[in-house]
Amino acid sequence: MSKGTLVGFSLLIGGIIIWIAYGFYLGWDEIMQALDLVTGFVIGLIIIGLIVLFISIVIEQRKDTKKMTEEIKKEDLEP
Repeated sequence: MSKGTLVGFSLLIGGIIIWIAYGFYLGWDEIMQALDLVTGFVIGLIIIGLIVLFISIVIEQRKDTKKMTEEIKKEDLEP
């Protein structure tokens, strides 16, 4: 697992856990009535985590594709 994937997962899981814990702290009714600064921050963490995760997966897939094309002989690629 690459560093980008690890960071993305960490931000995503951390944001979700903090959001759930904060929801229990305030009570679900309070959380639904008003989105305050902490909730906005946690939602931001989740969104950033998803973006980092998506970008790292795309980069990892491109690297794997490059490796695969380098390992396959050129003769095998010709019809």
